[in-house]
Order: sequence, then C-alpha cells, then structure tokens
Amino acid sequence: MFFRIAASENPLHLCAMKDDLTFNERKAWARLLYTQLGKTCKDTALEVNSDEATLRFWVENDKWDHVKRSLLISKTAQLERLYIGLETLDKKVREDKEVTTKDIDQTIKYTAAIKNLESDTCITYIIHVAELFTAWLLRKDVDLAHIVTREFDAFVDSIPAS
Repeated sequence: MFFRIAASENPLHLCAMKDDLTFNERKAWARLLYTQLGKTCKDTALEVNSDEATLRFWVENDKWDHVKRSLLISKTAQLERLYIGLETLDKKVREDKEVTTKDIDQTIKYTAAIKNLESDTCITYIIHVAELFTAWLLRKDVDLAHIVTREFDAFVDSIPAS
C-alpha cells in the first residue's frame, strides 16, 4: 500500500492536547512522527504518551516502514532534497567561494531533475494530492477520511507499474 493517512491535525496542535486525544488521533499522530518526521519508536512512544510495544505493533501491523520508504520517493520529498542541494550550491556562489566545474555540472543536473519532476504527472503526484485531500478531510470527518484512504490505497494498488 502506497498511501496512508498523514495525520489528523497539525502535530504541534496535537502535542498541546495529547491527554485529550482519541485512540485513532494518537495513532495518526504517532504515524506522522514515525513516518514523516523520522522519530524512533521509543521517541514517538514518549511523545504520544503510548507504550513502546504498542508503537512497535503499529509499525509492524500497519507497515509504517513501507510508508516511510514510499515517502522517500514521493515527488515532494525528491523536490525538497533537490532544492536543498541547489540552494547549497547557490550559497557557495553567493559567498564567493571557489566554484568548480563539478559544482556547475551538479547545478545543471539538479535543475534538470527539478524540471522533470515538476512537469511529470505520475503516481507520486496522485499520492501527493490524495495526502493533501485526506489531511483536509480529516479535519472535517475522521471516519470518512479513513474510508477514502482505504479506497485511495486500492486505487493506487490498481494502477499498473510504468
């Protein structure tokens, strides 16, 4: 499964009210911390006030490591890394540091990769839109968001690999 619910709320908002969270909200918050923010099971368990064994069960049962890996290849994540690389090279030029032909070549490669990703409509774009929509829907109707998420998972699984 490629797509899962990102989080039910802004993580900072959830942190402020963690004692009032429902089971599903606590789990969604833990999922966000683990899959998108790179927290360890131990740190995530402490932050969401849950048992570490429960967190490990969620990670294994709901395949959070798979979600974490799929997020690494998402269009948004790739673009973010490319822009960071391009920004680093730009900073080197702006600080009048010695720019090598390797730096110029890398800049050209980053720019081309960014252009390709920004103009390519692919599965990662579909997933990105689904994530945005589901995050919006979660604020309105948690149960419906879970239903839509399962349906998007089925939809993404049905798309033939290119």
